Amino acid sequence: METKALKKAMMTSISEILETMFFMPLEFSENEDLTTIGDSREEPLLAVALKFEGPISGQFMAVIPNSLAKTLSANLLGLESDQVEKAHVEATLREMINMTAGKTFSLYDSQSVFKLDIPEMIDAQMVLGDASSQPTAEIVVVVDTEEASLGFKLIKVD
Repeated sequence: METKALKKAMMTSISEILETMFFMPLEFSENEDLTTIGDSREEPLLAVALKFEGPISGQFMAVIPNSLAKTLSANLLGLESDQVEKAHVEATLREMINMTAGKTFSLYDSQSVFKLDIPEMIDAQMVLGDASSQPTAEIVVVVDTEEASLGFKLIKVD
């Protein structure tokens, strides 16, 4: 796996999806420590994961503070923040990781086929901590928005 090319594809995908679909301006952080996500706030973190198989296989994950997830959901659905319910937020995060992973893999290798599983909500500690199985490669991207930071992690497993 060419990590540099995959990270570039991830960053392009994250930027396009968050800015276009969620109307969320962003900057990429030099920080690659996911444990700093939500660190300054006492609010719950949400996490979503998507398993994939293809020329590379593994998991694509994201961790995000609850308030930012609610904002993304409101932006995507055209709702006011106070109208957003937990089910909206979870559906939005599953769609966000699905779109981001799909775009990443098409940018990384447009000739190959990747099978994407159904995204699922997971415990944030699964993203913040070490992978349960030994990854052969791990890519972390932290994104800063005006409201908060969120993080993406791709792990490749054999």
